[in-house]
Amino acid sequence: MWLAVAFSVILAALVVALVVQWQRGRNPRPLGAAKAAQFVQGTLTITGVSERPDTGDAKGERFCTVSGTIVGPQTNPAEVYGTLVLGETDPWPQIGADLPVVYKPGKATSTWRFGELPPMDTPHHPDQNPPV
Repeated sequence: MWLAVAFSVILAALVVALVVQWQRGRNPRPLGAAKAAQFVQGTLTITGVSERPDTGDAKGERFCTVSGTIVGPQTNPAEVYGTLVLGETDPWPQIGADLPVVYKPGKATSTWRFGELPPMDTPHHPDQNPPV
């Protein structure tokens, strides 16, 4: 009996972990300042794009798979693919287009994501006027 209970608890924990990972993938969080400091800005040049579906899902979202090459500082050109979630009125990506991406230096193929780094806060110099 204890074995069945332990197995059920482990199975429930695994399901919860999978749901959390799935939700995180569908609703990525913006990078905070501490996390953003670990990433660099790059560019993904699209070399392949999926067909545009006629209709979106129940929320009106359309999923677009793209492949391309990431170029940027601290990495060699890296071939990658990923999925964009687009609204009904968002333009469909085209081959040759450049999209902003971020990645950890030297690990572009495994850590990249669509987006831009937030602006860096500049330290305030004591001789300048205080910010308003």
